[in-house]
Amino acid sequence: MSPAPHPWRLQFQDLRERRPDLAEKVCRKLLVDMQRQGLVDFDSLDDEVTEVLHLSGERRSSDPNRPKPKMSREARMALYELAIKYAERYLEPQEILAAILLTEKRQLAFEVSRLAEDVETPIIELKQKIREFLEFAPGEAAAPHAAVIGTRAALVRRLLTDQLPFIAVAKKYIRVRDFNYLLDHLVPTEGNQGRIGGKAAGLLLARSILEHAKRQGRFDTEFKIPESYFVPSNGILEFIEYNRLEEVINVKYQEIDEVREEFPLVERLFKSGAFPPILHKGLEEMLWTIGEKPLVVRSSSLLEDRIGHAFSGKYKSLFIPNRGPIERRLAELEDAISEVYASIFHPDPIEYRKERGLLDFQEQMGILVQVVVGKEMEGLLMPAFAGVAFSRCEMRWSPRINRTDGMARLVLGLGTRAVDRTGDDWPVMVALDQPHLRVLQQPEEVYQYSQHEVDVVDLKHGQFESVELESLLKRLGRRIPMANKMFSIYRHRQLVPILGLMMQTDDQLVVTFNGLLNSSFPRQLKQILDLLEEGLEEPVDVEFAHDGEHLHVLQCRALSLASSANHIPIPQDIPDADKVFSATRFVQMAQARNLEWSVVIDPRDYEKLPSREAMLRVAKAVGAINRNLPPKSFILIGPGRWGSRGDIRLGVPVTYADICHTTMLLEVARKKGSYVPDVSFGTHFFQDLVEAEITYLPLYPDEEGAIWNEEFLNNSPNALKEIVPKYADLEEVVKVVDVRKVSDGRYLHVIMDGEAERALAFLAPEHI
Repeated sequence: MSPAPHPWRLQFQDLRERRPDLAEKVCRKLLVDMQRQGLVDFDSLDDEVTEVLHLSGERRSSDPNRPKPKMSREARMALYELAIKYAERYLEPQEILAAILLTEKRQLAFEVSRLAEDVETPIIELKQKIREFLEFAPGEAAAPHAAVIGTRAALVRRLLTDQLPFIAVAKKYIRVRDFNYLLDHLVPTEGNQGRIGGKAAGLLLARSILEHAKRQGRFDTEFKIPESYFVPSNGILEFIEYNRLEEVINVKYQEIDEVREEFPLVERLFKSGAFPPILHKGLEEMLWTIGEKPLVVRSSSLLEDRIGHAFSGKYKSLFIPNRGPIERRLAELEDAISEVYASIFHPDPIEYRKERGLLDFQEQMGILVQVVVGKEMEGLLMPAFAGVAFSRCEMRWSPRINRTDGMARLVLGLGTRAVDRTGDDWPVMVALDQPHLRVLQQPEEVYQYSQHEVDVVDLKHGQFESVELESLLKRLGRRIPMANKMFSIYRHRQLVPILGLMMQTDDQLVVTFNGLLNSSFPRQLKQILDLLEEGLEEPVDVEFAHDGEHLHVLQCRALSLASSANHIPIPQDIPDADKVFSATRFVQMAQARNLEWSVVIDPRDYEKLPSREAMLRVAKAVGAINRNLPPKSFILIGPGRWGSRGDIRLGVPVTYADICHTTMLLEVARKKGSYVPDVSFGTHFFQDLVEAEITYLPLYPDEEGAIWNEEFLNNSPNALKEIVPKYADLEEVVKVVDVRKVSDGRYLHVIMDGEAERALAFLAPEHI
C-alpha cells in the first residue's frame, strides 16, 4: 500500500482545481524562496526546462544588448512543475504548506484592496471580503507585511480620508479587523462613495494607536471608546437631493452678511426635510440595536480635525434622550442629524474655510452617533467627570510648568463646559506632569472661581440641561461616583478633603478634583497623550469622559499650536506717557507690531447696557468692525470672556467670523465688576485664536503696578461712526481709536515676554 499523500499535496491539488491562477502563484513563491536560500538557480532551471521540452536552438545569449528568448507558456508550466519537484526535495512539508496558505492569504488581501479602491463596490461586498480575509487560516498564515500595509492604506482611503499625512500614520496602526468593526457600525446609504469624516476617523485611529501600545506592553491603562455608529459623508448629499435643496450648495460663495441673513431659513429647511428611505431605515435599525440609551449626535465632516484646521466647535454636536416609542426616537434622531447637516452652511465655518483657502473643497458631513458616557441617577444621566486634554501646555500659569507637561480642563458632568465658554463657570485646569501647580492657590479664589452648574441629560423630560451644583448635590448626594475625589469641603475659608463618610448634605462643597489629581490619573492621562502624539507624529487634543469605572476617549485630533515667536525683551526706555497697558499673568511669547487701530469695550460700559439685545448689538458691531478694518491692523480689548455663550453679561458674544481679522484679543477683569477672564486654553474658542494666529492676553488693570492708559484707551476720539456708521449709536460703549491719528503718526506695539512673564503695549515709530 502506498503511503498517504502529505496534507500539502492535497491542499495544492485542491487549489490547482479550484484556483489554478493561485496554484501558479504558489509555484512562483516556492521558486523565489528556494532561490533566496541558494537551493536553486534560475539559469540552471532554464537549462532543465529546455531539456524537458526537447527545445533546440540558442537558449541564452551572453550579449547584454540582445533580448533574452521569450518564454512560452509550455516552458512556464514546466518551470512550475520543477518548482514542486525541488520544493519536495529541499523544503520541509510544513514550509510548503505555509507557502500555499500565505499565497491564498496574500490574494485575499489583494482582493480586499481592489474592492476598496473601487468606489462603486457595495459596502456589503467589501464587508464580506474583509471577513473572508480575517477568517482564512487565522493564526496559521499571516499575509505578507507589504500586502497588509497596502490593504490598510486602501481601506483608509476608501472609508476614512484621502488626506496623505493621515493615511501615512493610519496604515501603521489601524488593522484590517478594525475596519470590520467600522463596517459593522456603518449606517447604510444609497451610494457607496462616502467616508466617515475627520472626527470619526480620528477616534478610530486613537483607539488603534493605544491598542497597539497595549500589545507591545507599553500601556496598561484600561480605556474604552463609546458605543459608536457612523453615517457616511454622502448621506448629506443624498439628503439635499432628496429634499430638492441643491440651491444651498453654493451659498458659501455669497458675501458673509448674506450667508448670515439666510442661514435661519436654511436651517429651517433642513429641519423640515425628510430622510431618503435607505438612510431612514438604517437609522431605525441602529436605534433598535442601541436600545433606549441617550445619544450625542456629532458632526464628522471631511475637513474636520485635520492638521492646521480642526474646525473646533464650528459644527454642532447635539444630545438626544432616545427614550420612548421607536417612532419618536427616530424622529428626534433625524431632527438632530438634519440640524448638524445644516450647520455646514453656517457663516462661521464658511468664513473659517474662506480664511484657509478651503472654500472650493466640496465639504461633506459624516455623522458620528455615540451613546452618552455616564450613569443614570434619579432620572439624570452624566459621567462622573469629563474634559479635554492636550499633550502640550501652551498657556503656562507658572514658570515651573514646561511646555511638554501637557494640560487638561476638567469638569463635573458632561464635558461641554470644558470646551465651551458657557455661563459663570470655571473648569479646573491642571498641568498633568505637575498637578500640584494650580492656577488658583488661595481657598477663597478656588471657591469663587469654580464650577457652579453641571451639564446632564434629563431622562425624565428628555432634554439636555444645566443643573445648579447645589441642587444636584441635594438630589444625588453620595451617589455621585468618585465624589471624594472630585469635591472638597469649603469650611472656615479652608478647603478640607472628603474622607470616608464625612460628606454631609449641608456641607459647602466645591469642585476641586484634588483627590483625583493626587491619584495616578494625571500620569495615566499624560501617558495616553504621549502615546497618541508619538503615533500621530503631532501634538494632540483629546476629549474624554469617566463614568466612575472606566475612562472613555471621545475624540482625538491634531492640536493646532501657536507659532513660536522669537524672544524679544521689553524695551526699558519707553516713557510712561507712551505706555498703554501691561500684564504679568498668563503671558505667552509673542509680539504684535505696527498696529493702527485699537478697539476697546470697557467692562464698566458694557455692564451698564440695559438688555440682552443691546449686548448682542455690540457683538454685531464688533463683527462689522472686523470686516471693515484692514486685517491684522487692530487689537480687540473687551470684558471678561469674549465669545461667551449663555450668560452674555460675562463677555461679548462674538463668534469666529466676528473676530477673525484681529491680531490680538485681550480680556479685561476689573475689581469692581463681574468680569473675570477665563484662561481659555483648550476651549474651541481658544483653538480658533491659535489657528487664526490671534494672540490672547488677559489684563488686570486694577492690580497694583498694572498700567492702563485711560486717556488713550477710553478718552481718545472715537472713529466708530466713520468705520461702521450703522452702529454709531454705540459710541459710548465701543471705542475705535485711530492710533496714528491720535499719536502723531506713531503705531501701537505689544511685546509679550513669556520668559519674564511680562507684557507691555506702547506707542512708538514703525521701526522701533
